[in-house]
Formats: sequence, structure tokens, C-alpha cells
Amino acid sequence: MSPKQPLREQLRKIVLERVLKGDFPAGTRIVESALSTELGVSRTPLREALLDLTKEGLLRSDLSRGFTVRPFTAREVREMYPILWTLECLALRMAADIPALSELDDCNAQLLQAKGKPASALEIDFHWHELLIAGCLNQRLHEMIADVKKMIRRYEYSFMWDAELIHRSFLQHQEIIAALEQKDIELASQLLETHWRTGMSSLLEQITV
Repeated sequence: MSPKQPLREQLRKIVLERVLKGDFPAGTRIVESALSTELGVSRTPLREALLDLTKEGLLRSDLSRGFTVRPFTAREVREMYPILWTLECLALRMAADIPALSELDDCNAQLLQAKGKPASALEIDFHWHELLIAGCLNQRLHEMIADVKKMIRRYEYSFMWDAELIHRSFLQHQEIIAALEQKDIELASQLLETHWRTGMSSLLEQITV
């Protein structure tokens, strides 16, 4: 464990990573006593971490069963993604300055190189979107977007396993960058919404197969 981070946050990241990688599949009951022994920690910070992940929508808490991994649902995708693209498009329109296009280009190139590495691809993609709306000065809006992204993180991770979908995201990012080069914020916002809409459609196809 790293002394630089609170133990609660370190444990949250460990459990999150295991869920994202499929070590804890949907429906898995997380046995606190066994996991705390395995990780060499007390149950109190572990329970706090599990409660944090419950608030983020990753786990379900039940008095009789404790904590279980929530399944993927089409309903959750349909509810969360429109919220995300609405908030991100709003942030882009509210930005005081055009995003740093060279940084967006560099980050997008890294995304293309991360095929086959879903964890890395996910972090790079999230960072690209952060760069895109960095010019928005509304901190509360940024916090709301971050909260929604915590809830969709597991869906986006499954998306990043598919090299073709990563390539499509790369191309859509390029279209958004091209619109920004022309200082056409409205077009960039429309393309951003389309980007999230197509991602949502792909996820729904995966879930309903």
C-alpha cells in the first residue's frame, strides 16, 4: 500500500480494478472478512471503500448479502449517457477558450496506441475529454461530469476491449478537433454528442446480445 494515499482510497482502487478486469464478475458477493485478510487490512477502511463504490453505482449493498457487484443493464446506459453528453456539451459551449488542440491531438494519438490495453485506453480517453472541456470555468459542472463518469466507468472499460471501437473513437475525436480548429464550437458540440450517442449504441448492443 502507498503511504501517499488514504488507505480507503487505495482499497477503493484495488476493488474497482478487480471489478473492471472481471476478477469480480457481475453478481459476485464480496466477502469482507476474506478480502480484508487477503489484503492485510482491517475491515473498517475496506467497508468505507466498498460504500464509496456503492455510491458510484459499482456495487449493491444488501443487509442480508452484504456487497455484490451490480450487473450491466441497458436501462442504466440509457439513463446515464444522455446526462453525460448533455453536461459535456454544455461545458464545451461554456468554455472561455478553445481547448489546446496540440494536446488533444497528442492525447488522441496515445489512444490509438493503447489498443489491447483497456485500462490504459480508458484513462487516456477520459483525459482527452478532460482536456476538451478544460476551458470551462464552472467547477460545479466539472464535478457533476466527474460523478457521472464514475458511474459509467465499468461500461467504458468494456468498450475499450474492442480495438475497432477505439479506432472509431479516435476518428470521432479527430472530427471534433477539426471543428475546433475552425473555431466552430457549435459543430464541435454536435459532434461530441454524436460521439457519446454512438458509444451508447455500441454498449447497448453488447449488453443485449
